[in-house]
Amino acid sequence: MKVKKYIGDNIQDTIFKVKVDLGSDAIILDTRKFTKGGFLGFFGKEKVEVLAGLEEPSPGEEHTKKEIDNLKEMIQDLSNNVNEKKTEEKTPPVLKELTQYLKLQDVRMENINSIKNNLGADSKLDKSNLNIKTKNYFEKLLGEPNPIKADEDTKVVTFVGPTGVGKTTTIAKIAAEFAIKENKKVCLITADTYRIAAVQQLRTYSDIINIPLKVVYDGDEFKKAVKECREEADLILVDTPGRNWKNKWELGQLNEFTKEKLVDEIHLMVSLNMSSRDIEYAVGNFNRLNPDKIILTKLDETSTYGDVININQKYDIPFSYITFGQDVPEDIDRADPEILYNYLMGDFNE
Repeated sequence: MKVKKYIGDNIQDTIFKVKVDLGSDAIILDTRKFTKGGFLGFFGKEKVEVLAGLEEPSPGEEHTKKEIDNLKEMIQDLSNNVNEKKTEEKTPPVLKELTQYLKLQDVRMENINSIKNNLGADSKLDKSNLNIKTKNYFEKLLGEPNPIKADEDTKVVTFVGPTGVGKTTTIAKIAAEFAIKENKKVCLITADTYRIAAVQQLRTYSDIINIPLKVVYDGDEFKKAVKECREEADLILVDTPGRNWKNKWELGQLNEFTKEKLVDEIHLMVSLNMSSRDIEYAVGNFNRLNPDKIILTKLDETSTYGDVININQKYDIPFSYITFGQDVPEDIDRADPEILYNYLMGDFNE
């Protein structure tokens, strides 16, 4: 890692220097305040020192890991193909059609086989009765949505996820939903000070919705902000920096904003326009933060929705919301199983 030291008059200006020099991928390692100049300890000027670094990836390690993962996937695919051929003769034609469709939707083969087993191998199955059975099965499989509930006690909800999943915009949509439609007192806290644009974006939203925003730079400031917000808000929404899911050290930095004593719920955000393999790795690595719920984003930016099933089958984490555009607050909905079913199976049922 490339590490450099920066000095400025305040934290915002100093971090701006970091971003100009190292770019948006820079990581803040440490901050401290000190007094410069003066006479005998008096009349000095307070300064801020920021220690920042830039991760330098190891191409060799990344390449080797990808080769191993590719080999594992090839072996799994071969095994699935062999098993599939053994049962193909007994499979009704409409189930064969469904199998091919789900493959194109990137549903993993083991999940397709599970779906077929649960639907049954009735030779009388046709398109019409298969659609009914499939819808009932999928809605039962996905379960009811589990959105945020602002009850009597102030609730603190932290949002985590990889970079680029639309965290800040989604938080603004949820804030508008509760502040405007449900008339709740909402407070925003952002720890995403690694990206200057993210703070400015959330500040713009907070001004429009007319709710307070607090910017924090470390765990101590976060505790203080939560305490202050609790005195005036029904719901506190916390924006965190997008983290590289491949980097365990970066993920570890989120611990201070996800502590159980401070936070009531953690929502992991996953963008469906990522590849299935990246989604699997991202959810697997972020799972160490013990998320309570998953938000599926950018449903409008993909044509394949099989990872809805893949995530559901691998992790015992309910879905809370889905997002499908940039408009605030319109392009968000609860993760209703019927809506998810229509995204996944819409083309098959036409």
